[in-house]
Amino acid sequence: MHKRTYLALLLAAICVSLPAAVIGQYGKGEKPASLLYKVTGNDLTKPSYIFGTFHAICPTAMVPFENLESYLAETDQLMMEIDMDDAAEMRSMMKGVIIPDGKTLKDFLTVEQFAKVDEMIKNYLGYSAENVKILKPSMLTVMALTSPKAIGCTPTVYDLSLMQNAVGKKKPVVGLETVASQIAVIDSRPIAKQAEDLYKTAQDPQKSIDELKKLMAAYQARDPEKLYKMTNSNLPEDKKFQVRLLDDRNRVWISKLETAFKEKPTFVAVGAGHLGGKTGVIKLLRKRGYKVEPVRLTS
Repeated sequence: MHKRTYLALLLAAICVSLPAAVIGQYGKGEKPASLLYKVTGNDLTKPSYIFGTFHAICPTAMVPFENLESYLAETDQLMMEIDMDDAAEMRSMMKGVIIPDGKTLKDFLTVEQFAKVDEMIKNYLGYSAENVKILKPSMLTVMALTSPKAIGCTPTVYDLSLMQNAVGKKKPVVGLETVASQIAVIDSRPIAKQAEDLYKTAQDPQKSIDELKKLMAAYQARDPEKLYKMTNSNLPEDKKFQVRLLDDRNRVWISKLETAFKEKPTFVAVGAGHLGGKTGVIKLLRKRGYKVEPVRLTS
């Protein structure tokens, strides 16, 4: 696997908590028509756009890139959750997915539990969990569930494709936050809890894989209401973690988005989970007086 693609999949592990945080919550009765939104108003001279991505997805489920190109062309910079074109950030990511204090997965699982996780890792990734026992359990969960054997395709990362397009056209790429801040969110869920979740997944990985495939299908159908219902039924017990992962980050992002929009027209690409809900990016921007309109994508 190409190094940058691998790093992008590490990003997917950081940015989402499968399956619940892949797609966020929409307000009651609200059914946005698209995953792409046009932002105007508040004396902006040119529009900006916000697109909801799915961090690791089968190519057939993606919004065709050519459908986004004209909107990308209208903007002067790409804003992502983190700047994937920043080598220092990518190095920080590699360090951030390692279990701290010299510990390994074996420090958080019994021998029997580790054996079950090892069985899943070997089945879906083709090597022993011994080889990756220093990685945080949340990372291992995503690596297994988004592997080609699990989902039946080699996953594509929207963020990587968008970044490559911007770099190719010499447009600046900026981040809404740093890898360090994302790692801090992940680390707010103790390693022991992450390990427990990993073990539960290993007991019946196909269940989680099926849920992920359903989310991909709903994303491909551009059906936010279905995505909301599916996500709501799979919310983890740790509600505080979900607030930290989505709501708190959304609130912090708004001032940064406003600054970017005022400086130059911007194409924003964030996980679709950040778009909806009462504290989602769309409603928060509208509360700030912006006109945020869904853009209908043809396919």
